[in-house]
Amino acid sequence: MNTTDARLRCRRLLRRSGTLGVVACLLAATPARAQLKAVAAGDLAFGRFAAVSTGFVSVGTTGARSSGGGVVLLTSAGAPARFTISDKKPANANLVYIVSLPASASISNGASSMTLTNFVSSPAGAGVLSGGTQVLAVGATLQVAAGQRRGNYSGNFNITIEYQ
Repeated sequence: MNTTDARLRCRRLLRRSGTLGVVACLLAATPARAQLKAVAAGDLAFGRFAAVSTGFVSVGTTGARSSGGGVVLLTSAGAPARFTISDKKPANANLVYIVSLPASASISNGASSMTLTNFVSSPAGAGVLSGGTQVLAVGATLQVAAGQRRGNYSGNFNITIEYQ
């Protein structure tokens, strides 16, 4: 695998009125022969919830939410982070790329913070740029403490994308 320092960072902040937001930061490393491009197409959102005691909120790659422990989901929607992966060169249209997700990341609101774990993606692990483009969806699990402070939480996580 031959990679260069060509990198693309995607950052977007999800605004909230009662929901938590995450700034998703995408890091893409590409071989010299490729023109791989990643554009943010949607933000990771966990929706509204209440923490009676320690628990979690998970958002899958389809946006489906679930919770456990002492976390209760309130009426709202979740969403995976979404990125459009493409390559300008028609010759690269059916190349395979590998997706590497982080083990964990952190989001914060002032002195309060929460940890993101169990990242998932669709496609999982690898994708093919059939037709030269593909949407990459990324979900995660948010670890919530009892009495977690309300507010707009933000942070970032890195995803590495490399041609195989």
